[in-house]
Amino acid sequence: MSIHRRIVWRLLDGLWLLGLGLYVVAGYKEVPFHGDESTLIFMSKDYYYLVQQHDLDRVLYREPPVNPTEQSLRLINGTVGKMAMGVAWDLAGLHASDINDGWAWGEDWWTNVALGHIPKVPMWRAARLSSTLLTVISVWAVFGIARLAGRNRPAAYAASLIYVTTPAVLVDGRRAMMEGSMLCFAALAALVAMVILREQARAGRRGRVLAAWYAVFGVACGFALASKHNTLITVGAMFLAVALEPVVWPRLTASVQDRFGGEQKWHLARLVGAAVLMVLVFLALNPAWWSDPLGMPARVSKMRYDLLRGQVAKFGGYAGWDARVQELVKQAFFAAPQYYEDPAWKDYVPDQIKAYEATMWTGRLGGTVWGVPLLIAFVLGVIELGRRWRDGPAAGLLLWVGVTALVLLITTPMSWQRYYLPLQAPLAVVAGAGAWCVGRYAVRFARTIVASGRVKP
Repeated sequence: MSIHRRIVWRLLDGLWLLGLGLYVVAGYKEVPFHGDESTLIFMSKDYYYLVQQHDLDRVLYREPPVNPTEQSLRLINGTVGKMAMGVAWDLAGLHASDINDGWAWGEDWWTNVALGHIPKVPMWRAARLSSTLLTVISVWAVFGIARLAGRNRPAAYAASLIYVTTPAVLVDGRRAMMEGSMLCFAALAALVAMVILREQARAGRRGRVLAAWYAVFGVACGFALASKHNTLITVGAMFLAVALEPVVWPRLTASVQDRFGGEQKWHLARLVGAAVLMVLVFLALNPAWWSDPLGMPARVSKMRYDLLRGQVAKFGGYAGWDARVQELVKQAFFAAPQYYEDPAWKDYVPDQIKAYEATMWTGRLGGTVWGVPLLIAFVLGVIELGRRWRDGPAAGLLLWVGVTALVLLITTPMSWQRYYLPLQAPLAVVAGAGAWCVGRYAVRFARTIVASGRVKP
């Protein structure tokens, strides 16, 4: 490809990504409100404590806690999203005194309104915008992942379009919650992993180049884990992919000594280095852990388990494995946006839902009309990528989507759409590769028809 064509294509890529980003941003004010937004905005008070007051003691874990509610929320939730919200309201000229209290889930809407739990509009919009912009970055990362794994631009265009029109991504990624940062840094971690998988397969691209990419990988994974704990699924899948690639998917020309000899020691060293860097970044972003870093994993795991158990007890869980499988398939391909999890909210936000769905910023809105083609594209994508299983990014993508689907199937206890969000990025990339297959065969078929003389060009 000539330099002029490369410039034109990159310009088109930039315009496409800018358009997708504007689409995500355009609808951030219209998404119906969720009570967790109040809670995450309330948590952004840690930005005030740490950045503006330089009061580290206020956020350290202690017994008894200074503020039990704040400490509990600080431990069971991610930190990146709330700090991004703090930066957003600070840049908007707002102050800690403008922050609302967290949502009281044991009370109804009107009680929360009376108690001042609804965020003020300027604060709400600033916090939402921070999450929305992080979601935009995730869209761009999905484009890059598809470009590497699909090895062509049409697959990247299709994947990013599928992802950006996913109802759950648009609803939850635009809200002032943890999902924007989760989507962003999980996708960035996967993108860096795909670059590593590509670089490891290139002769002569070892040493410092790979070490630098592994360092970036460790930082991205640390930010991902600090965004929301369920990004451990993506982080684990990507670590597994980059660890196995030199052994399971070696270059055909690689010697046994190269695959299993001295080079593997450097490969192991890079993996360990990335893991250590990930842990250090995670801890740096979680000052609440500093007072008891060794005891915190068990403590947080128990808190998360108790929270899930309480949710299942209140709202009900799956009756069996068939229900789990059906919901996984539904959320992957057919689900409409889930605006709330508590059935009582059907009386609180119906007008907001109606207004949002009257706009053009809602994405696909689910259903069989969109779900069936997406399912077909996904199956074709699996077949296409499976044919190239020795290609590192293609194999890494299949591992990512497979591990994510399996873990969500086993661990998700109820049909809450947000819990299935980690599946959307890898699913979109695989489906993008499948959409490219359909387009490629359609073009070949058209050329065959024209060549046969039955249709004039």
